[in-house]
Amino acid sequence: MPDPLRKYLQGLSALVFPEICKGCGESPGSGRTALCRKCESEMPRTWFEKVPGNPVEQMFWGRAKVEFASSLFFYRKGELLQQLIHQLKYKRDRNAGTYLGQMAGRALLKENLAEKIDCIVPVPLHPKKQRIRGYNQSDVIAGGISEITKVPVNSDSVIRTVHSASQTRRGRYERWQNVEGIFKVVHPYLFQNKHLLILDDVVTTGATIEALCAAFSEVEKVRLSVLTIGIAVG
Repeated sequence: MPDPLRKYLQGLSALVFPEICKGCGESPGSGRTALCRKCESEMPRTWFEKVPGNPVEQMFWGRAKVEFASSLFFYRKGELLQQLIHQLKYKRDRNAGTYLGQMAGRALLKENLAEKIDCIVPVPLHPKKQRIRGYNQSDVIAGGISEITKVPVNSDSVIRTVHSASQTRRGRYERWQNVEGIFKVVHPYLFQNKHLLILDDVVTTGATIEALCAAFSEVEKVRLSVLTIGIAVG
């Protein structure tokens, strides 16, 4: 679609379906989407990207070799971040995912972390689940990060080979058993000598990300880092 036509349609859509803040329901303000400035400022930032040895990095000590790891926000049930991710995953609200990705992208740029990354790799969904959902929520978030940082996204060279059961009610060991060996790197040559940013929406025990890191273990001279939008607490 030509850019002038796209801009026209976006403007028309904004008139017919005006944006409202997903936090308070008011207008988000000029040039803003998803959240107004006040609601965004109240999001529970971790600032882990500023802290070497932060709790997300500690999560992978002795489990996966990562250069750095971080989560943007604390994720608690009933709070705004959970609502945004729920809208993204189950209500087809891609704008929420893009918005969260853009925030993550700005955080990476501010700490000069984006320049160290060659490629963003979203944690894959099993094809069956992706067909049901219509898209991979982590891929949408990755697109928002890429928009800000200009770091490319590779969503096609790693696949999820097993449709594992939900992790929600599982303990740490059960989560690890549930995801062991479920990922496969189908184009390993694309990742040789590259620094990859593994991206997921929320990390709880790190079992899924650990399994994806393990899939890269035989890729020559690959380096891995981890970023999630939320870290589950409480």
